[in-house]
Amino acid sequence: MSTTQIESVTQIANELVAHCKSPCEDMLEHDAKLWDKHFVEGWSSIEGDGKVYTGREEVGAKYKKWQDEVTCHSCEVTGPFVGPSGFSVIFDLDMEPKDGSWPRMNMQEIAEYTVENGKIVKEEFRYPAGACEESC
Repeated sequence: MSTTQIESVTQIANELVAHCKSPCEDMLEHDAKLWDKHFVEGWSSIEGDGKVYTGREEVGAKYKKWQDEVTCHSCEVTGPFVGPSGFSVIFDLDMEPKDGSWPRMNMQEIAEYTVENGKIVKEEFRYPAGACEESC
């Protein structure tokens, strides 16, 4: 019996959520395992401010910069919410900048993942209106 598109998307979504809920010391090293398994080589990552990062090198640099600049005290993951072409996950973050440039805050973001041929081709992060004006 072959796996339907929605079953494939659901499997990827469940694995991504389980991965995000697992503890890690180095986000970049941790997420590289997920990228190897479930992302196409030149996927795009789009931030809430519209900035686009393409491929492992650019996305990895973005992750490293965030890890170097932000202390994430906690990250709660809700979802996945699955459809035939992808899925969404809600992240609730308690974070603050390491340089003190803005106050510690709780922020919610929705990550939308587009899946084609059994691999994630795009991740797009969405924030509440006005959130990027303060901290992105």
